[in-house]
Amino acid sequence: MKKITFKIRRKIMLAFLFCFLSVLVFAVFSFQVHREIGNRLRLVEVADDIVNNILEIRRFEKNFFLYKHTTSLDEALSYVNGVKTLFLKHEQDMAKLHQQDSGARFLRTLNSYKDILSDIKATLPQPPPPGSEESLRTIGQELLDMAAGWAKMERTKIDQLFRRAFFLFTISMFFFGVLGIVVTFYISRLFTQPLIQMQQAMEKIAHGDFTPIQEDHSRSEEFRPLFRAFNRMIDELEQRQEQLVQARKISALGTFTSGIAHELNNPVNNIVLTAEALKEDLGTVDHEEALGMIQDIIIQSERASEIIRNLLDFSRSERPEMISVAIPSVITDTLKLVRNQLLLSGVEEDIQCDADLPKICGEYKSLQQVFLNLFINAVHAMPQGGVLTIKCYASDDAKAIRVDVKDSGEGIDPKDLPHIFDPFFTTKEVGKGTGLGLSVTYSIVRKHGGTIEAHSEKGMGAVFTVSLPSERESCVFA
Repeated sequence: MKKITFKIRRKIMLAFLFCFLSVLVFAVFSFQVHREIGNRLRLVEVADDIVNNILEIRRFEKNFFLYKHTTSLDEALSYVNGVKTLFLKHEQDMAKLHQQDSGARFLRTLNSYKDILSDIKATLPQPPPPGSEESLRTIGQELLDMAAGWAKMERTKIDQLFRRAFFLFTISMFFFGVLGIVVTFYISRLFTQPLIQMQQAMEKIAHGDFTPIQEDHSRSEEFRPLFRAFNRMIDELEQRQEQLVQARKISALGTFTSGIAHELNNPVNNIVLTAEALKEDLGTVDHEEALGMIQDIIIQSERASEIIRNLLDFSRSERPEMISVAIPSVITDTLKLVRNQLLLSGVEEDIQCDADLPKICGEYKSLQQVFLNLFINAVHAMPQGGVLTIKCYASDDAKAIRVDVKDSGEGIDPKDLPHIFDPFFTTKEVGKGTGLGLSVTYSIVRKHGGTIEAHSEKGMGAVFTVSLPSERESCVFA
């Protein structure tokens, strides 16, 4: 068992380890994508700052040429130095925004722009050199276009990264969905199916069916030793059930032994009396009369032999064999075993069986056990005598044969009625009942695929209704 537990634990750990590693792989990819997005967002902020500073430079440039304010020129030079400082501070990061020579070209252009501004400032208060205004505007626009292009390019890359993150998310959801189904199927195959098989087997055992679990039906090798142990338990239970049925037979035999003894005593006494009469009158009786007396002895001997044979047939322990059985025949043979007890107890029998009842598929001796238990219980319920009514009829849909065994006794207390089929439950005095009769009866009936119900009112007798399915294509246990 420890080895089985270790194998199961190892498989579960491997399954969850695979799930953990899968989650870890996707988490690493996702982390890298989100980190890259964060870095790109910071670069976009730098590019936007450069663009905004260049716009300020261009604004002061226009103000200078429009209004000839020296302060505008100084502000423009201040922003140029700021852009250069910002670019150099993030030069390594900015290299990701542009091609290798683009940064150097930007610095050269920025320096050219600064030089022109410085030249203009140096000529003040004289007018700017010819062509300086046009050159300054051209270089300024070039700086703005380069910085704006970087920002646009970076936003495009960020958009690509977001699409990649969404694609990774979609793929991971699909992968984990499939993985969840696979792991669920794996766990189901490893645990659920074998447990369901065992549950179904236990339900069958509760209904009297001791069919073993097919070990080759289990795809989980770890549960096969458990199935073998469970099948051994089923085999033991089946043997104990047979022993219980046999013990109940012996108990039933003990119940009507006195009646059997009395019934045997009558033919034996007749044999003895006839033999003594024949011995005394052997010389005087004629041949025909002597033959008649001998025939009486033979008849009484056959009667005693039949009583003993019925008793032995009932008590014999044989392996059950499902055959085609006529219920009226079972009831008639069973009544023979208790008829003398009925007479001694003052109980009359009333048999009402429909003609042409279909046969059932059953084990003859077991069915005798069922009705014998019901008949004996009915006799015990009528200590002062009464009527035992046996009614056989087909169900409304003709798929089952129903037998009502009714007594005119005191009935069953309503609080005891739900428990009468429980093992070892009895309402008889200590020493007069084992509480196994109806439990065994219930088990045998369920083993034949039938049902048994009890209806009773205090003081109004009790009715036990046995319902057995009519004969099917093959006689096998349900």
